Order: sequence, then structure tokens, then C-alpha cells
Amino acid sequence: MAIDKEMIAEIKNSVNIVDVIGEVVSLTKAGRNYLGLCPFHKEKTPSFNVIEDRQFFHCFGCGKSGDVFKFIEEYRQVNFLESVKIIAERAGIAVQVETTPQPNRRLHPNQALLDIHQDAAKFYHAVLMTTTIGQQARAYLAERGLTDDLLEVFNIGLAPDEADFFYRQISAKDKYDENTLANSGLFNFSEENNRFYDAFRNRIMFPLTNDSGQVIAFSGRIWTESDVERKQAKYKNSRSTPIFNKSYEMYHLDKAKSVASKQHEVYLMEGFMDVIAAYKAGVENAVASMGTALTPEHVQHLKKFTKKVVLTYDGDTAGQNAIAKSLEILSDMQVEIVRIPNQMDPDEFLQKNSPEALGQLLQQSRVSSIEFLIHYLKPENIDNLQAEIAFVERIAKIIAASPSITAQNAYINMVAELLPDYDYFQVEQAVNNERLSNRSAISQEARLQSMRVVELPVSKAMTALVRAESQLMHRLLHHAYLLNEFRHRQDFIFDTAELQILFELLKKQGEITTVDLNQMEENVRQMYYRVLEENLPEEIANNEVEAIESRRNQLIQERELRKQSKQIRESSNHGDTDQALLALEQLIAQKRNME
Repeated sequence: MAIDKEMIAEIKNSVNIVDVIGEVVSLTKAGRNYLGLCPFHKEKTPSFNVIEDRQFFHCFGCGKSGDVFKFIEEYRQVNFLESVKIIAERAGIAVQVETTPQPNRRLHPNQALLDIHQDAAKFYHAVLMTTTIGQQARAYLAERGLTDDLLEVFNIGLAPDEADFFYRQISAKDKYDENTLANSGLFNFSEENNRFYDAFRNRIMFPLTNDSGQVIAFSGRIWTESDVERKQAKYKNSRSTPIFNKSYEMYHLDKAKSVASKQHEVYLMEGFMDVIAAYKAGVENAVASMGTALTPEHVQHLKKFTKKVVLTYDGDTAGQNAIAKSLEILSDMQVEIVRIPNQMDPDEFLQKNSPEALGQLLQQSRVSSIEFLIHYLKPENIDNLQAEIAFVERIAKIIAASPSITAQNAYINMVAELLPDYDYFQVEQAVNNERLSNRSAISQEARLQSMRVVELPVSKAMTALVRAESQLMHRLLHHAYLLNEFRHRQDFIFDTAELQILFELLKKQGEITTVDLNQMEENVRQMYYRVLEENLPEEIANNEVEAIESRRNQLIQERELRKQSKQIRESSNHGDTDQALLALEQLIAQKRNME
């Protein structure tokens, strides 16, 4: 499977790399470039540059660089073809794929586990949609507001109330070995009876997919009164397997990611039914963690698609506590919180209102993380002076951290209105103390940073010779007539190996494409982007190329002189007088030639 070069060029030209990277990295204009914190390594001082006029990025901290496709490859951990598809989808371009036989196509290392989960999803869905017991379950789901269309969209199914019904169905096909069955998480093995049993029985089945849309696990919900009376767990999730890590995967992310990228935000909810409720309200960029609290791994996963999270947890006490804990993990992302009235969750709100009302709530009933914390941390007994003092001291630190003075003043006023023993000026004084403390800390950090600034760039510095050759290559890349002159020169080769590789490719086809770059060794690709970083005028000045060549030749000769001088010293130190004299004669002759 491939995409032709012309299509790749069209896709690349249809987007601005600043916009694409800006969706996940906070960028600030700095001269002709944009600057931000590198997403590929930890740093406090920005060294990640996005060069808009040449459409590539480069980090002076870790050395990574490339075009928009390379960024997507590195950031989302996908291959080149996937990165092209992602950018094409973002640009609204239909990708024309050339299919060619690929007998050696590599399968997923756990392809059998993916296949058995796909078969399980089809089986459970068929049970729900085509059987008598499935009809009863659909009636139950209809009462919860799930139409047949929604059952299809979310591929919801039903596990029969039998000990091994699915196992018998799947084993009859003789498609999977015992190791796959045991590792799938779909069955439990009884050593006493020496047989497999279905892990899910008599439950509504929600397929859980990875962000590529492959089924990797399930969550089963009880639905009959008998199971409620027996106090069965409301939800039962697949155990961890080689393809399922509940601390990383997010429900509905495969469908939500494209919308989240376009709208620059994702709604994070607690449950599957909440996500489905949001979908009914026209909100398709909603996801949920899969039966676990939010983890740093979840956050890193979401960062691949957006830098803003709208927390939409339940309105009850447990939900509010979960929001407070999540804010700590989401500290380096933009966060807003939806306030749901009467301690309801999104699904409950939908049941008592309309999809339009829920859609409006999700859009308009948002507060900042600081406003949420003001109400969340407010003491229960606001008439207790000691509790008020402790609250003000704590919330002042949070308010002072806000980058907006206008917002800080609004929060100060909000706190003052909540407390009977504080007025605006008293709260403001507490915040001012924190502001001064923060400024002192920032000044100290700035002093330390200025002392460390020389250590920041870890990329190899260019030698004078490489710089001269880099400038020459820059001119060849951007001026076809000059390339044509050098193409026919038999006496010319680049001294720098990576530049010679680029030169050979340039001579052969007249350009270097994104496809070519993707196939290059990393050191050659890095050299290409170093060449693009040369800040040269658009037009070539009179005698400029001759001057660059002259400088280049001089640097090569000076390097040879240094080698010969070293050889003379080494020969002399080893007592080899004849060799030292011979090297000295050659050195003198070369110096005369240079003169």
C-alpha cells in the first residue's frame, strides 16, 4: 500500500506546520520562528523551534527535526504512511492509495489476540441483535435511551447467561490455540475441571478499542433484576492482557480523536453511558477512562491529539473528588470543568432533559480549574475563622499562579464574597504575598538558568568547513540553474559524507521529496534540515558561490596542513628523521601553492 509522491506533496502543502504543531505544543512567535517546550524531551527553557517559512521543526535540546509528517510520526508514534493519512484527514483530502502485493506484510505481534477480540465483538453483537434474549436486553437498553442505531454505532453486544457458550462457539472453529485463549482475558480456566469458562456472562457488552479502532477488551454491565438482587458488580472489565492496558486506553478515542484535533479539545468523562449521552447531544469528541482513575499514561495518550481537556465528571461528591485529583495530573494541559447540576452525571442529565439541553450544558456551563478549586476547597463551616485562614492561605497560592492579572482579581473577589470574615483587600494582600514570593523564585530560576544557558544546545556544532558546504548545498537546493552547473562538474564532491549523499540524490532527480527523507538514515536527514536552517538571502549575490567554494577549499587545505604538521611531530618524536623531513618538504610545498 502506497501513496504517490504528488499526492504526498499536495497533502504537505495543504497545512501549515505551525498550526499542526500548535495544537499540541504552546508556541510563541520569536523572530521568524516559533518557539516552545520540546514535546520529545523534558525541558524548562524552550529550545524547540518551528520554522514557518520553510515548514520544518528543530529542537536544539534533543536534536530532533523534520517536516510535518516527521512530527506526527514522532509525536503519535506511527509510521510514515499513517502520518500522511492523519494530515490528509485533517486537511480534508481524500487519500488515493495504490495497492500492490505485499506478501511480506508484517502482522501485529499479537495479531491472534486482536482477531479473537474482533470475533468476540461480532458474536456478542449478534446475540444482542438477533436472539430472543437479545430482544429483552434491547428493550432494557431502549428504556435507557439506546436506540438500535446507537447499538450499531457503539457495537454494543450481549454475553449469554451460559457458562461457556462463547467458548464452545469459538473453539468449534479450531482457529485459536490454547495459549491465545488463555491470554485473551475472554475466558477463565478451571484447573479443577480442566476446562475454559466464559469470563463474561449475562452482561451488556461494551467493546473497548485502541485509538486505531481495534477491539482490545470489553466491559460488561449487569442488566437483569436477579443480578442486581445478588449484588453483582455493576461493571466487569477485561483483565490486563498483552493488548490491553486500562491505565493507558480511553473509551471512544478512536472516533473522538479527529474531532478533538479539529476542535482543539476533548471531553473527559467517567463512564461509557456518559460518552454515549454526549454523542446523542451532538458531542463526538468525548472519551472515558476504562474503569480506572485518570493516570499520567492516560494524559500522555490524550496529548497526542489535543492540549485541552474539558473534565465532565459526575456532579456527586465522588465525582468532584475525582476532578480535584485529575487536576494535579493535568497540570500542564489547559483544563475546564463542566458543572452538572443536582449531583447528576451526563447520562442522568440527558434522561431528565433533552439532547439539546445537554449539548448546551457541555458548551456553556464551564468553569476554570481555579474557580472549581475555590468552591471545592471552601471550608464546610465558613464561620470558623481558623478554617477561613487556612483556606485563604491555600487558595492564594493557586490564584497567584494564574497568568492573567484580570482573572486573579476576579478570583479574589469570588473568594471574598464566600467568606464572612474577609473582604477583597484582605484576600488581595494574601495573593500579593504569593505574587512576590513567585517573582523571587522566578528571578532565582532565571539566574540559575543564565548560568546553565551554555549547556542547553546538545546538537553538534557545525565546523567552519561543514558550514561552508551547508551554505553551498542550500543554494543548490533552491536554485535549479546552479544545480545544473554543478551536476556536470566531474571534479566536485562534498567533503561532508551526508551532504554528498544529498548531492547525489539531488543530481539524480532534481529535488529531495518527503518520501526520500523518510527513507534516509537519521544522520543524513538531520543534515538536510541543518541545511534548511541556513538563513541566506533569497537571491544569490555576485561571486557568492565562488567565495563559498574558495573558503571551502581553503579550509580543506588548512586541515591537510594540520594533518601534515601532526605527522611531522609524531615522526620526529619517534626518531624517524627521514620521514619527518619528507613530510616537512611536502608541507612547505603545499603552503607555497596556497600562497
